[in-house]
Amino acid sequence: MTSIKKISHLQLAVLLITSRLFSEAVNFPLVNTEYGMQRFAVILTAYVILFLQYIPLMYLTKKYSGESASGIISDRNKVLGWIYAVLITAAVLTASISSMCRMRFYASSTIFGQAPPVLLIILMLLVCGFAAWKGIQGTARSGVIFAGVFVAFLILIAVSVWQLCDPKWLYPAFIEDTEEFVKQVLEQIGSNSEIIFFAVLSEHVTEKSHRTVLWYVPAVMVVLELMFLLEMLVLGPFLGSASFPFFTVSALSNIVLFQRLDGIDVAVWTLMCIIKITLALLCIRTVFSRLAGEKTGMITAFSGLVIIAAVSIGMGSNTSFVEWITKILTSGIPMIICGIIFPIIALIMAKKVKKKGDEENKEAS
Repeated sequence: MTSIKKISHLQLAVLLITSRLFSEAVNFPLVNTEYGMQRFAVILTAYVILFLQYIPLMYLTKKYSGESASGIISDRNKVLGWIYAVLITAAVLTASISSMCRMRFYASSTIFGQAPPVLLIILMLLVCGFAAWKGIQGTARSGVIFAGVFVAFLILIAVSVWQLCDPKWLYPAFIEDTEEFVKQVLEQIGSNSEIIFFAVLSEHVTEKSHRTVLWYVPAVMVVLELMFLLEMLVLGPFLGSASFPFFTVSALSNIVLFQRLDGIDVAVWTLMCIIKITLALLCIRTVFSRLAGEKTGMITAFSGLVIIAAVSIGMGSNTSFVEWITKILTSGIPMIICGIIFPIIALIMAKKVKKKGDEENKEAS
């Protein structure tokens, strides 16, 4: 068992919310789609399905308090534990590289066009490395602060652009294009790397870790609906042509104190990107600490950090590569394998061990 300190289920929920909102807001322009009013239904449908996908993990963490899917597998079967650890590492590194490349593209395409991308990547990853070294407790405290900054930022934007909002852009529509609707729902579900984070990090929650999902899924759904409502009210038919819709909305703000909020926008998403990559590193640290000790866990996590840096610097400017690695995530394969299939295996293994233990106790008595 790793020596990382414990946090509350609410703190883990905030971390997952922060991570997920970053992925949703900083879309990669090459794979953008023209969002219409059916986007409201897309988000609702996707998050209902997403909640259902968490049920095995919720049941496991409720029945076996203080455990995680990765921890149960590692304790019951070392070989399978190593296989799961490697798969988790590959999945979270893929998510981190995609996030880092997208953040690099986002920053350079908005207000940091003249800044050296290498400097941006190195500075962010140094912060991520320090946070992973300090552990999940410090990351959780930072995540709560970052989430508070985001909420304040969202309110500030809404207040600053309310005069530009036009209700005429809203019209009733559940599904306008069935094929596009299904595609967008699948992309929403498939890119959910947070289910993998929960499958690993739930063991660091003091109690009732299953309640993390009860906060996380509804909160992200509501925030995304509100963000899209604001984008639709302000941008209307121009929403589909905006590479980064929320950044465009923030750039239209006009508050005397700030003039424009687009600079704050980039800063907010940078902080949230740091949380996402730190969670990935903590996952790597956790699985390998349980299998081979805390020292090995730290070495593996920092090795992952080096891989993220090398690939992001070397391939981050290659749009074909970024599109390809992002499609790996949106395909849903990493999420299904590490976030659903293996947790179900963990649940079966835990039940078998519990049943065997009960039988031995019965015989002894």
